[in-house]
Amino acid sequence: MSTTTKSRSVLIFEEYLQSERTTEYYAYHINRFAKYFDLPSWDSILALETTDLKEKIEDYVIYFKKDGKSLNYIRVITFAIQSLCDSNDKLGINWKKIRKLLGKKHKPRKSRPYTTDEIKRMLSVTKGLRNKALILFLSSSGVRRGAIPEMKILDLKQMTHSCLAVTVYPDTNEEYLTFINKEASEALTNYHNARKHDGEELTPDSLVFRSIYRNSNMIVKKLDEKSISNVILRCKNNAGVNQADLPNLLVHAFRRRFNTVLKLRDNANTTLIERLMGHDQKLDNSYFQPTLEQLFEEYQKGMSDLTIDDSERLLAEREIMKEELTKLEEEKVHSKELESRMSKYEQNQEEMLRVMEMVRSGRATLVKSDSNEIHVKLNQ
Repeated sequence: MSTTTKSRSVLIFEEYLQSERTTEYYAYHINRFAKYFDLPSWDSILALETTDLKEKIEDYVIYFKKDGKSLNYIRVITFAIQSLCDSNDKLGINWKKIRKLLGKKHKPRKSRPYTTDEIKRMLSVTKGLRNKALILFLSSSGVRRGAIPEMKILDLKQMTHSCLAVTVYPDTNEEYLTFINKEASEALTNYHNARKHDGEELTPDSLVFRSIYRNSNMIVKKLDEKSISNVILRCKNNAGVNQADLPNLLVHAFRRRFNTVLKLRDNANTTLIERLMGHDQKLDNSYFQPTLEQLFEEYQKGMSDLTIDDSERLLAEREIMKEELTKLEEEKVHSKELESRMSKYEQNQEEMLRVMEMVRSGRATLVKSDSNEIHVKLNQ
């Protein structure tokens, strides 16, 4: 919808929220609320009498509660409608009371990380190049599923070891950097080559992942979050992996594995890993600004353990060992140079002390030449 066709209530709502992702998510729930009560527009929601709107919200909350939706899911719905009301000065609704209808908070269900063997099994039952690339991308980068739909090729940057740097949520307050390894990068290249072969022209603005298409002439559509969860659900079930089926937890298990693998290393820098996870670190985000190279160096520490294929993992370990050996050789050369310089410095120090002792005892005198150089003259 272009800005010229949007109502003022929609425009104010969009300006009210700072996150583009939150705006889209809230808009989805507001549209569903309007459809449920046969309201033709957001303006018609705001035009309701306060009491009528309050009762509709209460009925909507109770409907989802009886339908077995999670409390967090329903709570997001209330925040979405509240944001529409607050941004357009629709006052008089007791939101605290409405959220009380949800009841007591239960301990949230958590997914465990996928194991390397489980991901290997999921890949073995996955035939499509896109889905294989998607699984490897999620497992090697640790990104949330919400980062995938808007991701473009220009958000990827070539790194050493055939890795790619990934800018997540670019040009937003939530922007951060992570990486994918050689294994995931090659799978992504195979997928993109297949799209080119089918006639799609890939440019920097092309989507990294797109929805399934029958022919290249079809309009390119985003691979949305629901589709991502459905892909992982099918792969998980076909591979016989015992994991929670909640859509967000299905994908989040890759993210948990990414976090666990990187933090289990003895030399892990947890602050840098939190950056690779895109976690909000409050003031630290403003004052601590690690470079791309520093983040990549931290990523490489766990890169081989993030790799799924055994042969690829051995190759990754070999590359890391070669790099470490090169660094050690450089340090060794530098150490020899430093040792030589220190030896000369010590000799100069000893010579200076000897001259100073001779001057102090009267056996020598310091004389300045015409060129202002200091010479030692032995006394007779």
